[in-house]
Amino acid sequence: MKRRTVKLLAVLLSLTLMLPVASMFASAVYDPATQDYSIYPELGDYTPADRVYPTIILPGINQSDMVYCDENGEPMLDADGNRISGGVILLDSTTVVPKVLKLVPPLLMSLVMQHSSVDLADTIYNVVHEILDIQQMDNNGETVNNLVLESFDGSIAEYPDKDWFYRMLPMEPVAKMIGEENVYLYTFPLFGDPVESGAKLRGFIENVKAKTGSDKVNLVTISLGGSILTAYLDQYPDCSDINKIINIVSVLGGTDIMADFMERRFNISDEFLYSDYVPMIMKQSSGSAALGYLINILLRILPKQTFYDILTAAFSAVLDTVILNDPQFWAMLPGDRYEALADRYLRDGEHDALLAKTDRYQQARMNLRDNLRAADAAGVKVFNVAGYDLSYTDGDYNYFGIVKSSSDVNCDGIIPIGSTTLGATSVPTGTQFDQAYLDKADPKYISPDKSVDASTCLFPNRTWFFDKQHHEVGRDDKILRLITAIVGGYADTVDSMPEFPQFNVGRYTRPIIRSDGGLVFNAQDVLNDTAGTYTQEQKAHIRPAYDHTLAMLKDTMGGEQAAADAKIELQDALADIGVGDHYKDENTVGRSLLEQFMKMLNDFVMKSVGGQGYSDFVASLQK
Repeated sequence: MKRRTVKLLAVLLSLTLMLPVASMFASAVYDPATQDYSIYPELGDYTPADRVYPTIILPGINQSDMVYCDENGEPMLDADGNRISGGVILLDSTTVVPKVLKLVPPLLMSLVMQHSSVDLADTIYNVVHEILDIQQMDNNGETVNNLVLESFDGSIAEYPDKDWFYRMLPMEPVAKMIGEENVYLYTFPLFGDPVESGAKLRGFIENVKAKTGSDKVNLVTISLGGSILTAYLDQYPDCSDINKIINIVSVLGGTDIMADFMERRFNISDEFLYSDYVPMIMKQSSGSAALGYLINILLRILPKQTFYDILTAAFSAVLDTVILNDPQFWAMLPGDRYEALADRYLRDGEHDALLAKTDRYQQARMNLRDNLRAADAAGVKVFNVAGYDLSYTDGDYNYFGIVKSSSDVNCDGIIPIGSTTLGATSVPTGTQFDQAYLDKADPKYISPDKSVDASTCLFPNRTWFFDKQHHEVGRDDKILRLITAIVGGYADTVDSMPEFPQFNVGRYTRPIIRSDGGLVFNAQDVLNDTAGTYTQEQKAHIRPAYDHTLAMLKDTMGGEQAAADAKIELQDALADIGVGDHYKDENTVGRSLLEQFMKMLNDFVMKSVGGQGYSDFVASLQK
């Protein structure tokens, strides 16, 4: 029962907390005329050393929108007149609250009776199913409803919502160097067949070649986009129309997160579920664990069995409605765990069409290394960029830390390093290779923390690693600039540019360099002002902070603390002259004290009551 509970909790939190990903960046108009990319000095004047080839981006999860349409292809509208669309989750938000309210009677009954009411589990299952039913998949791996992919065959120069593109995929340096007319986005459905998406990529490439007059293209895969590349190469292995392949934290070998969800393997104990887990999530999302400790205390109002019943029913609904019948989710499985899970869910005589799709993709995954070796032999250069030295408990999606594999991986918070790098050898985060291994290894390829060996990668001399770099690499200017250097022909191997060594450290510079309101560009607006909006004194006031920020950006091996310090200094300097707000430390004394108090209270309850409901505790005393 514990395992079922955890599984549900993890998936529900995952789906719930992923909802705001698409809107996590503030909207603002993208105005390239105001942005001076000489802040990236190592790329010179952006004249590519390599021939300019059009570059097609195969994006990650939540970067391809689906629109819920009627049988005539017309978008369905919610009660407020808005289209129902999304990448990870498609919801009619106007109906969620009425559906959730159906839970109130059986929940109240369970609270009063202090055990699960007869229809509680069924109601939970049905409500979750109703909320998610827009993206329901059938046993054949097809969407039940008419979900239409939003796609665009023009370049980013023609893109109808350019600021959306750059918020979701901050590829401005690449576009600046090779021209927006040479950057394309290939979208594909999360709810669909990756093999079919790979086949359609062929036509997209031909269209780009025809529009640009080029004989080849570059392919840049991001995260889930790696699955489309895998499917494409297995169907069109000649690669005669590809110049370079650049994989950025791509799911080339799957992720144990998805396998653990399907297999129901969770790192669960009373201590973790009732004490550590929720505060960890709240700490990451809000900066304080206080609310998490309060939730822990309130959870015990429900008997333990009722809590488990709720989680199990809700998880079952998520699994049945969305995950188990979706070929694209199956494409996220590590190859060595596929067969057992296919036996468990698909080889029952009712999923033969879906099984054929998932088997076909797994064959493509098995052939990936050979296909890439053949591409390399044909002159296609393959590059990989990855984050490492994190576990699933780290980063913005630390609710994935509930899966059993969390203690066994070395990853970017989402995808294991062996998957994103095509074979790097690693030991779990926080550990090191033993001395016997190190004595036999080539020290050139061993990471500074001695947890990763790059020599076993398929392309060890074209694979870069960023320590403590979370999966969302668009937040790190160094990685964006490295990608630009690769596309432009500046970085051909890990030894090409001293500015970008094979092993580097990650940093968070998104607030500084984002196109829609990045601090460095706001400062440029002030310093370059000729309309008299800002005085010379105001310009002089922000100049030191601006110069310090440029110095930080120039240091392509600088870490997180230097980036954070530069961000605070420039933000405060700009706020002093009326541009934006001053930096606010979320960990104020009052907030810190509240968190400490709530932790003490939580620890007291945990020690006194344990991992169970209050009524369970009282019943145990009466025995």
